[in-house]
Amino acid sequence: MKDVARVVEVVAYDPAWPERFTAAQRLLVGALPTAVSIEHIGSTSVPGLAAKPIIDLQAVVPDVEVVLADLRPLEQLGYVYRPLVFPDDDQHLFFAKDTAGRRTEHLHVFGVASPVPAENRLFRAYIAADADAARRYEAAKRHAAERHPDSRARYGAAKEEAMRQLAAEARLWGGSAG
Repeated sequence: MKDVARVVEVVAYDPAWPERFTAAQRLLVGALPTAVSIEHIGSTSVPGLAAKPIIDLQAVVPDVEVVLADLRPLEQLGYVYRPLVFPDDDQHLFFAKDTAGRRTEHLHVFGVASPVPAENRLFRAYIAADADAARRYEAAKRHAAERHPDSRARYGAAKEEAMRQLAAEARLWGGSAG
């Protein structure tokens, strides 16, 4: 029987994830020289949290149109632009990177006016700070991955309600933090 790799798999936290982010970040600084920030977001950025072993990177740039005008620097690093992933948000560009046939990175590029980077930072901080929220988020991800191992889209949809609830909690938490 042929061993077929799952498209969606949630695995235990890997302490190498921050190092993988740092290596990608170093390369992206050259490919996105006007970036205001390049950050590690998503589940792999939260110590101890199980995740899909795909590093999520968030870059904030002054103008996404400048990035779109010349995709070659990102393409040379292996990033493939996926324009249909966030078609309703013209300030959010999405790139995927596969290594040896497996998805290894997602790059989200946002314009400076987008509110999404701040929302991502708040969500990351909340999940890292609240053990119960992290446990619930991990459970939702594992359940979604078990139900939809061969579809990233169905996996994402299956955990959407938990994400909405946790994002609302994060906003309340962020309003009271500090």
